[in-house]
Amino acid sequence: MLKDIEILCQLQFLDNKIRIAEKEKERLPKEIEELEKKFNLEQESEKNIKQRLEQNWQQQKKLELEIATNNQDINKYENQLLIVKTNKEYKALNSEITHHKEKNADIEEQLIELLEAESILEKEKKDVIELLTKDKKILEEEKEKINIKIEVLTKEIAQREEEKIELSKKIPDILFRRYQRLIEHKDGKAIASIDNGICSGCHFRLRPQIIVEVAKSDSIIICENCSRILVSPMKSAKEN
Repeated sequence: MLKDIEILCQLQFLDNKIRIAEKEKERLPKEIEELEKKFNLEQESEKNIKQRLEQNWQQQKKLELEIATNNQDINKYENQLLIVKTNKEYKALNSEITHHKEKNADIEEQLIELLEAESILEKEKKDVIELLTKDKKILEEEKEKINIKIEVLTKEIAQREEEKIELSKKIPDILFRRYQRLIEHKDGKAIASIDNGICSGCHFRLRPQIIVEVAKSDSIIICENCSRILVSPMKSAKEN
């Protein structure tokens, strides 16, 4: 029976390693997700800047067209000045010319503001493109590293599972099935050591008789509260 208990402890050791590897394997893709999320936000930022630049250019074209239209009107009115016959018509045409020139002055101020905004947007665009280039490289490199880690963990888990199968052949099948049920239903912990008279699995205070029986190591003793297989502290430390 001592040999069975030793093998059970070895099995628990392997399951602990498998559990750690599986958690790490599950966690690693989340690192990729976070990097992709950051990269996608940067792409959205670039898209937003390009849209704002396009809107800026369209607004500039619209204002330039307004200036051209006003200049056409100004030229028309200036030509009409040459043929007017009354002072009233002359003043009216001058008023229109002045009005259109003032409109152009206002539009030119708007154009200056748009050009300044364009300059800022172009700088932002350049910065975000540089950031995207850098982060794309980082993303690809990290993906490769993480995928390699996942591959290593997958092999490690498979190897540990094979070791479990070989070990399981050294104990009675009914005992291994019992162990497996505990692994599945007790948060991966089938074996519990006794710490100062308390089950390390559920923190239940054990009866003195139970503690004595466990120390003998001549039979499988379970916790009366959580049903985990109990082992002495020294045995647990030696095998784990």
